[in-house]
Amino acid sequence: MELGYIIKIIVALGTMAGAAKVVYELSVGGKLRLREEYRFAKEFLKDLETTPKLHHLAEERGYYALAGTSSMKASEIKYLVSLRDADRRLKDYVLARRYVVLKEGTNKIGFRDKYRSVWSRTWRKVIHIITYMIGSFLSFSPLLVIQPFGLPPKYMLLVFITLPCFGFFAVDFMRSFVKISRGEVLVKEQQEHAPRIYVEKEHRKTAGTVT
Repeated sequence: MELGYIIKIIVALGTMAGAAKVVYELSVGGKLRLREEYRFAKEFLKDLETTPKLHHLAEERGYYALAGTSSMKASEIKYLVSLRDADRRLKDYVLARRYVVLKEGTNKIGFRDKYRSVWSRTWRKVIHIITYMIGSFLSFSPLLVIQPFGLPPKYMLLVFITLPCFGFFAVDFMRSFVKISRGEVLVKEQQEHAPRIYVEKEHRKTAGTVT
């Protein structure tokens, strides 16, 4: 095996690993939005604390903006921001919402029935990873099969077709793997305690009534 072909394989594998890392980081949130999210969260939570009768529409809109989506219940967001490491838990829930749900009866986050067993999640993660690797290989296949099959260099141009086609599916399966993984972390690490901001508000109301 020639050195040039070995280098191509190493580059392809490195690109696959790099792409997986980028997909993961983009899925769980980037650093560029942190400052803006911090400013909004600070202002919104301050409004909740200083305005006892904040209009329900403004409150719901605020929670939706905090989560970055309006496709979930405000009550779900309230619970998530009450957990430790609230920012990460909120992002995990938004990301893994296909697999997890906040159960109103127990007020705890658990897996949906279809994904409740460890086995049902494990085989899906394995398939997602294998499919990602296959899709990534097919994306760079024109660069990898030219030498073994003795194809002319012009076939390298096929990478402009295989990369966007198979690369899209590879990224999609990697995102599915990340969603299940973050859902597992969320279910495992959630903390059972009452929402702090609401407890504090009720405490101030009680103190004001007593005085």
